[in-house]
Amino acid sequence: MLFFTGLSRIAAEVAKDQIANIPKKIDTLNTMKGMVDQAYSILTDGNLELDAFGELLNDTWKLKRSLSAKVTNDHVDEIYSRAIKAGAIGGKLLGAGNGGFMCFYVKPEKRATVRKALGDLIHVPFKFDFDGSKIIVYQPNEIM
Repeated sequence: MLFFTGLSRIAAEVAKDQIANIPKKIDTLNTMKGMVDQAYSILTDGNLELDAFGELLNDTWKLKRSLSAKVTNDHVDEIYSRAIKAGAIGGKLLGAGNGGFMCFYVKPEKRATVRKALGDLIHVPFKFDFDGSKIIVYQPNEIM
């Protein structure tokens, strides 16, 4: 599930702080890099439960928020907490952090509860497909 936090930010400011912290966060970054392989295995191995992906999202969120004090804030932490209490298994902010969109892994039977818990936020429905990138152009005043 995808929700807009209601907070816009300049990602470059958050990223700049994260970059400045890289020398102190090498171990954390290496751990996060290893999680990419874990995520791939979970998503491609038909014998593994997808809930493990949600748990991995939760673990990566904990690591991401440790990269810089600017990654999160009280509002984002409160959103995350509400989603987890309502049944999300894990989630994370997309992009640099400190606002923007949050993505959560939620079992189908818990989605209505999470949507209600985050009812003050914009829910952005989405689907996965396997067609690759597509360019979509919106031209409301264009005459065809």
